[in-house]
Amino acid sequence: MSVDKPGLPKLNISPKTPGSASFKATTASRLASTKLDSGVSYGIMAQRSKVGTGAIFNVKRYNSSAISAQRHALNDNRVVIRNNNIIGAPVMHNCNGNNAMNKYAAALTAVSMLAQTAGTIASAVRQAKGASEAVSVSGAQSGVAGIINDLATAKNSADLQKGLSKIESQITNYETKIADAEETIAKETKTKTENETKLKDTETQIFNEKQNITKQESTITKLTASISNLESQVKFLESTLMNADSSSLASMGTQTQINELKQQIEAQKQQLEAAKESKQKSEDNIKNNLEPAKEQLTKDIATCDKNIKEAEAEKNSAASKKEQLENAQTKYSKKLDDMQNKESKELSKLRKELAGYAKEFSETSDAGKKNKLSEKYTEKVKEYNEMVRNTSVSGFSELGTDLNAL
Repeated sequence: MSVDKPGLPKLNISPKTPGSASFKATTASRLASTKLDSGVSYGIMAQRSKVGTGAIFNVKRYNSSAISAQRHALNDNRVVIRNNNIIGAPVMHNCNGNNAMNKYAAALTAVSMLAQTAGTIASAVRQAKGASEAVSVSGAQSGVAGIINDLATAKNSADLQKGLSKIESQITNYETKIADAEETIAKETKTKTENETKLKDTETQIFNEKQNITKQESTITKLTASISNLESQVKFLESTLMNADSSSLASMGTQTQINELKQQIEAQKQQLEAAKESKQKSEDNIKNNLEPAKEQLTKDIATCDKNIKEAEAEKNSAASKKEQLENAQTKYSKKLDDMQNKESKELSKLRKELAGYAKEFSETSDAGKKNKLSEKYTEKVKEYNEMVRNTSVSGFSELGTDLNAL
């Protein structure tokens, strides 16, 4: 019976046949008379209600009283869960026993759902972590580390030989990478040098054009002032000429002077236009050609530097891995020789032993002895054939497993 489990009061019932009338009556009597405070309490779910004799066997009557006791216990010791899961002090709440109003049951349901959700999330996290760790382990065992690990864990010369073949292939691969990186470095260095020369020439042209702009601005300023001065002289002489006798020698001399001044003005205006045109041409050349060329060359040089840096990193990485592989090749080539020598001796020993079984088998006529020899031979030949399949030693081949068929 389960009445003696912790959390329930002892009923002290003498063992009798369960289901008998006396057993039922005794159990009902004990349930009705046993005090609820006896024994160890493990919560309200372990409590029993004092109902009438035989009520324990009436589910409806017993549950009614038990639910009532539970409801009172819940109302008296209700724990309030507020926002942000802050647990408040016990507060008495009314619970009328209606399923729709049973907040305790609702709370249990919510806790159950949260537990399931948390379990799902935890499971997803574990799966993601496992996948991440799997990827990490896979990545750690790939490439050089993976090959060297395969060599270190090789159980036989066949596996060791495969690993060494991979090493040889990878060494060739890294040699190709080193050569490609060196070719890239040489090509990018040459391009960078050419671009640096072009950049220097472009900067020189920009400097010269700026010098010409400064020179032409000075010329423009001087010519503008000179033309203005000559035009003032012409105006003065023309006003003087208007008040003089045009046929006199003085008037004729003034007119000649005016004509000469106008010629100078015209010549200086042409020089002024040429200076403005030269200045504008230098400005346009800087803006449309030289500055964009300088910017592009600067970018190209930066790209060359980036490509050189990446190629050098690739070269160094490949050289480092190649060195690791070469060291492993030297180490495990010696191990291969030792392993092959060991396997060759073991195979020779096994083959000699098998030959002895075969010879003894052919020389005896005793059926019982033949069966024992055949069993020993079959067991030993399986070991021999397994070793033959997993060795790189030449000169050995698999044997038949049945002496009777030889």
